[in-house]
Amino acid sequence: MVTLDELANKYLTDKGTSFPYRSVHGYAPIYETYLSKWREDSIRLLEVGVCMESSEGGHSIRMWHEYFPNASIYAFDIVDMKKLETELGDRVKFFMGDQGSKQDIDAAYSTFGSKPFDFILEDGSHLHHHQMISFACLFPYVKSGGYYILEDVTEEGIDACCQRNDDTFRFIKKLKEQNIVSSEFISKEQATYIEKNVKQIDVCPDIKNEYRTIIIHKK
Repeated sequence: MVTLDELANKYLTDKGTSFPYRSVHGYAPIYETYLSKWREDSIRLLEVGVCMESSEGGHSIRMWHEYFPNASIYAFDIVDMKKLETELGDRVKFFMGDQGSKQDIDAAYSTFGSKPFDFILEDGSHLHHHQMISFACLFPYVKSGGYYILEDVTEEGIDACCQRNDDTFRFIKKLKEQNIVSSEFISKEQATYIEKNVKQIDVCPDIKNEYRTIIIHKK
């Protein structure tokens, strides 16, 4: 059976280990260890940020579509990627919005049926404040036992090719080690919810040890 990494490489997403450009991350083998249990299930998944710069976009959605043949797949981006619905059919739905806007995120959730997701993967702007707003707004929409995956987080002192967000790593470290949410972009109510509902956090380096992908387990 084809692996997630093989599909990532087939569809030219930087989640694969053979992505031919500088920004290769190779997260796919990591993700498969968490997600393969759902491969044949009718899961719901959401990816935030699906339009890769200087490309046609939608590469990872094509990957998920083939890897999860029975899944309902939802995509969110500030760039119009509605073409994915036409290309891939009824199992794929797209919403155009700003990940820094709670209103847009809530509107997307309503449009997508107001049902929680087995996992959410956030691969948007990589700006710290966007990552915080998106996490606080979207984490309640993850099912119990599911995952919130936060891609491309930089750690202070480690070189990275592109956008830096060291403050996000510090936020994750404090949440992981002390179960404390500390962010000016997250309300007290949101912080309490997160602290009560995070079961475990795994921090995984990318293939070049430049970025980390964060796997947040939901209680």
